[in-house]
Amino acid sequence: MRRRPEPPPPVIRHAQGDPIAVAQDKPDQQDRSLVSRPEQPLAGTAITEMTQREQWNKKHPPTEATIVRDLRTTELVAREYRGTKARFYRLSGAIRLQPHLSELPPSHASVKHRHTTEAVLYIVKGTGHTVMHYDGEPEQRVDWTEGDLLGIPLWAWHQHFNDSDTDTARYLAVQDTFTVKQLGLHQIERHPDTPYDE
Repeated sequence: MRRRPEPPPPVIRHAQGDPIAVAQDKPDQQDRSLVSRPEQPLAGTAITEMTQREQWNKKHPPTEATIVRDLRTTELVAREYRGTKARFYRLSGAIRLQPHLSELPPSHASVKHRHTTEAVLYIVKGTGHTVMHYDGEPEQRVDWTEGDLLGIPLWAWHQHFNDSDTDTARYLAVQDTFTVKQLGLHQIERHPDTPYDE
């Protein structure tokens, strides 16, 4: 029996179809694109965030709602283990997708991490950038501003940066957390180069 050829890996592209360039300030440099790498194992250090996340979630369970009004001003709760503010939601009794709203203080970066959930981020407020990469590959920078939509590749290391010195940045992340938890596959891992107590 002939084996079906593997489809080409997905490529991160702007909505206009252009691949995201590694160095956007050097247009003559060859473009590289982040592609899925399913063979990315847990890092040897396995610095999990699951305990901290579950403890925080017990204190601050998801807000049950059908609609969330004004994501730019809705009240958020300090998430100390990330150095951010956040609020998680369960909309209309959802059993698959879980959104959460996160806020980065001025000139602040999130913890570098990766997770077994797929994630799509809508930039609600602010200007910043995200770096993403897989083990052994160079980081790619994606600049974003209010109104942009950003996809985080599955199990890719990533870190978000607020580029403003004076204003907060907010993003709405929608992930398949409820589904992945039910499958027993939910994991969030902090990058080995990130101090554990940040």
